[in-house]
Amino acid sequence: MVGYRHTVGERSLANYHDTGYKELFSHPEFVQQLIEGFAPAEISALMDFSTLTNHSGNYITPLFEEKFEDVVWSVEITWQGVTQRVFLYILLEFQSSVDHTMPIRLLHYVACFYDHLLKSRVTTPG
Repeated sequence: MVGYRHTVGERSLANYHDTGYKELFSHPEFVQQLIEGFAPAEISALMDFSTLTNHSGNYITPLFEEKFEDVVWSVEITWQGVTQRVFLYILLEFQSSVDHTMPIRLLHYVACFYDHLLKSRVTTPG
């Protein structure tokens, strides 16, 4: 996984694209189309798209105390007769130079979201 980092002069254009995609994927019908278009058919067939729930928001990271906006949805899936809710974390970020720390950044973003789920008691460990 390779990411790209903004340079100062390109930051506003990249933020414009980031904001546009975040707005686009704030609508459940576009999230459904994204999943049906990119996930294998046998995966998307497990999902009940009528249960899509938006969990997007700004989260403050405990390590860096920075805010970042996420596009997060949950959806119910049924597999082998068991129905459960899963979270879909959609991260689209435009950058203009290679960022070799992108895997660590992604891990950090997801860990912060899990921390939010635990603190808000949406889920519990185990």
